Amino acid sequence: MIRLLNVISGLNNAGTESVVMNYLRNMDKTQIVQDFLVLNTEKGYYEEEIKSLDGKIYKIPNFTAHPIKNMRMRKQFFKEHKYDIVEVHSPTPLRYAYCKLAKKAGSRTIFHLHSSISANELLKCYSVDKLKKYCDEIVSCSKFAADIALNGVCDKIVPNAINFDFYRFDEYKRNSLRKKLGISDDIKVIGHVGRYSDQKNQSFLISVFAKALQIKSNMMLYLKGFGEDKNMLQDEIRKFGLEGRIILDDSDTRACDLYNIFDLFAFPSKCEGLGVVLIEAQANGLNCLASCDVPIESNILDVVEFLPLDENDWIQKIICDKTYTRKNIEKAEFEKTGYDITTAANERLQEYKDMVTKR
Repeated sequence: MIRLLNVISGLNNAGTESVVMNYLRNMDKTQIVQDFLVLNTEKGYYEEEIKSLDGKIYKIPNFTAHPIKNMRMRKQFFKEHKYDIVEVHSPTPLRYAYCKLAKKAGSRTIFHLHSSISANELLKCYSVDKLKKYCDEIVSCSKFAADIALNGVCDKIVPNAINFDFYRFDEYKRNSLRKKLGISDDIKVIGHVGRYSDQKNQSFLISVFAKALQIKSNMMLYLKGFGEDKNMLQDEIRKFGLEGRIILDDSDTRACDLYNIFDLFAFPSKCEGLGVVLIEAQANGLNCLASCDVPIESNILDVVEFLPLDENDWIQKIICDKTYTRKNIEKAEFEKTGYDITTAANERLQEYKDMVTKR
């Protein structure tokens, strides 16, 4: 039995966490047990599910808010807990300290990059050197992210794989959910899923939609997520007078169901490691518009169009009827992309086993 510790920022219903949970759910529980060291003390969306899968959850305060306490508690944690493998999930290479502590405790260490955020060049080079020293493996969600955040230092790309059956298009769900939400058949729904934050750039999307609506009136915008920018986005919706045309949804409604009511998926992020929601939207057969700051690797089914963050470009695409054509995606076609979680999880488990065996 392999004992693996995931070091992670939080357990919210967000991109990095959903990727980690997809792999956790689809690995043989008789061969691996996964625990979590969470770098904040808030209650997380996935906590009960992790516990139901026999995973333990440990928490220490966020470094930014409590640097001294964080450093003291993380050092103490690795003195008291021993794991075969410690996998540190991070948007930047700056989290190398956890790899160092885990390595000194006798664990195999993996650094797993989940974003393309670029740090100060000097600090980035220093951090990457530390990762090379203390990590047995450095992996990334995309080559694009590794090139930007790790100066190309990467041993393997681990795909943000998903369960296709959860996301494939369902006509019944589409009709029933639209009826429940009061969305008539003639309305084109532009959908977006992502944390309400500057990085995800929903403010840009609201502005684009407001101007596109003046040209094409049978549309609405559905924003699904949570986060620090919620109040600001609500203010912008009121400013444009679009309370009835834009839905800001931070409920427990599952994104895998919502994709069915969408007719187009919009993803104007300012930076992304890959964008797991783009993989989900494509599995549902949606055409997708994404910013040029999203990795081209995310276009796994040739339905993603990349645009600069220029409002006129986005407006023209949004008002074009051809943009809303849904593609029929078969499971066999999706499996060929390498983003099927069953295959990806089995391969990753074997890699963990090989890593432990080579000790």
